[in-house]
Amino acid sequence: MKVNLVSFLDPTVYDGGGEMISRQLIETGLNRGHEIYISSVRPSKINFNKDAQLTILIDVFNHGHTFKSFGAWRGFSGDFINQVIKNIPFVHITNAYADVCNLPYLPCTGFHDGEDCIDKKNLGLLKKFLIRDINHQCFSQNELVSTLNTTSILNVFLSPLHQEISERLINSNKLPESYILSPTIDTSRFYNMHKDRDIDYLFVGIVSEAKGFFEMRNRFANSNIHIIGKCAPGINIDFGNYLGPVPYDQVPIYMNRAKNFVFLPRWPEPQGRVVAEAALCGCNIIGNENVGALSFGADLTDPSYYKGVEDAFWKKVESLI
Repeated sequence: MKVNLVSFLDPTVYDGGGEMISRQLIETGLNRGHEIYISSVRPSKINFNKDAQLTILIDVFNHGHTFKSFGAWRGFSGDFINQVIKNIPFVHITNAYADVCNLPYLPCTGFHDGEDCIDKKNLGLLKKFLIRDINHQCFSQNELVSTLNTTSILNVFLSPLHQEISERLINSNKLPESYILSPTIDTSRFYNMHKDRDIDYLFVGIVSEAKGFFEMRNRFANSNIHIIGKCAPGINIDFGNYLGPVPYDQVPIYMNRAKNFVFLPRWPEPQGRVVAEAALCGCNIIGNENVGALSFGADLTDPSYYKGVEDAFWKKVESLI
C-alpha cells in the first residue's frame, strides 16, 4: 500500500518521544511492505504521492512557541492540509495535545467553560503573536482542527486518558473510531536486571514545570533523588543529584539502580512512556492522575504487554482500507 505520511517533525530526523513512536510505526510499516512518503515542516519537504491509498497525519500543529522556533509562523498551510485530507482516506495520530490545543501544554487539563480559553486571555501580546492567535477561542473549536479530528477514518491516541481528554475537548458527536496505541518499547533494552538498587528515587526527562519539577522538589528535596535530563529555561535544580542528560542506552542502567521512579506532571501527559520503561526495569512508580501510561489498567511490568504493538496498529489500519 502506498501511504503518505504528513508530520510536522520528520520522525526519521528528530528524536523526541513522539517522534520515536512515529519512527517505530514507520519502520514496521516498511517491513510490512508499505511504501511511505514523508512530508514535513521540519525539515521542510513535500513528498506527496497522488496515487497513495492512505494518508497518515501526525501532530500536524506541533509548532514551537519561541522566536527561535519561529512559533506558529512555520507550519503547514491550511490549503495544504485541506488538500491532503480531501480525497484520500486519512488516519490521524496525535502524540501530544498539539492537535487540540495551541498552547505549549494543556493548562486547562481538558476542562474549559464554553468556547473561550481562559489561559489565552492571560497571554501577553508577544505570546499571542508567536502562536498567531489573537482571539480567545479554544483551539479545538478551530474549523480545520475540528475537521481533522472528525473526518478521519481513525483517531489514534497514546492512552485512555489521552483519548478521554482529547475527545472531551473536541466535543463532537461525529467522532470517528478511536484506537489506543500501547507503549512501543524495546523490552530487550528495558528489563529488570535484578541488580542492587542504591538510588532511592529517580527522575528521567525534561526537567520542567510541565514534568512536575516543583512538585518533585516539594516532596523529595531532602531525599536521595537522582535527576537525569535537560533543564527547561528558568529551572534551577537546587536539590538532589543532578546528572544532566545521559545517553539513551544508559537510561535502563540507572532505572535498574533505582527503587522508585518519580513522575508527577503538572498537566496531562499523553502517555509518559518513560514510566512504562521504568516499570519494566523494576522501579516502583510514584505518579499521579496526569500520567497517561497509568490509565491503561495494565501490568506495565509485564514484557508480553508490549509485544506486537506496532504490527497490531498496522493490522487495524489495513483493515480499514
